[in-house]
Amino acid sequence: MDGRKLKGIAGSLLLPLAIYLLFVITARERFAGLGVLRAIVIQSFIPLLCAYGMVFGRSMRMLDLSIGSRIIAASMIGGIAAENYNLGLVGFVAVTVVSSILLGAVCGLVFRYFRIPSIVVSLVIAMIFEVIGAKVTNGMGFLKLDKELAVLGGIPYNVIVVIITTIIFYYVYYKTKFCYNVRAISGDEVIAGNNGINVAKTKFLAYVVGSFFIGIAAIIQISYATSMSAKLSMESLSMSFKPLMAMIIGVQLQDYIGLPVGIFIGSFMISTLFSGLVALGFPAPAQDIALGVFLVIVVSMSTNTEKIGELLQKRKRSRAAA
Repeated sequence: MDGRKLKGIAGSLLLPLAIYLLFVITARERFAGLGVLRAIVIQSFIPLLCAYGMVFGRSMRMLDLSIGSRIIAASMIGGIAAENYNLGLVGFVAVTVVSSILLGAVCGLVFRYFRIPSIVVSLVIAMIFEVIGAKVTNGMGFLKLDKELAVLGGIPYNVIVVIITTIIFYYVYYKTKFCYNVRAISGDEVIAGNNGINVAKTKFLAYVVGSFFIGIAAIIQISYATSMSAKLSMESLSMSFKPLMAMIIGVQLQDYIGLPVGIFIGSFMISTLFSGLVALGFPAPAQDIALGVFLVIVVSMSTNTEKIGELLQKRKRSRAAA
């Protein structure tokens, strides 16, 4: 293992630790303790699972901001079906995941056949699915989940679900022909198409496969809160920002520690940031500002990776020449 990779691994592990210790020092007893650390880890699960669902499309330069509306709609459909038809926990999980996959397939079909940019598709779909989330509750816009259906939201069941889902994600991302095609398209879409890869089909499958992980996220979220509220006027878009940042951080760290671990570190960092701001007494608007600033920094680093690398190489050569 070369020195560059060792430094990358060390930096990847030390960065979240440094952020955590910063808030331990500044917020003191309001932030320190195993209880707070456990809460941060649990809060990292939703962005982690959502990021798993987003990364396939992102690898092919597709941005999907409709995941929040799909989480709300799928979880409400699953919860209502399980309660009305006495499907039990297994039925709740199955209906929620299948609903998420079907909603994702709708997104993929709109993107594939209408040839609309992915960002526009996600905005249009988000508005439609937000209405679905409100209508399935007979207009109440709120669903309270029975306790026997919400067991997966607590420890150790949520941890077990996340571990199993991470193993599935690892296999799908690193071992399947689908993700081989995804990586080929991310390199050069034209060359991939000329080599026999069906680009349109692969992008459609990115929505479908990603929606499996969005469905798991929907189960964990409604189970943890034991309720779900509908959002209108595109309020669900905010649910995409934390997963987006976690995913971008994970992509930047994947060469050193692998994508699943990188995404978890990104999710942990973001959860630590927000928990720390709450412990310091920052109001909600200040937290939104912090989210916006952090999003700009992360996206800027992601889009300028090559330029940053070239700059560091120039500085290294200058020092060597001196």
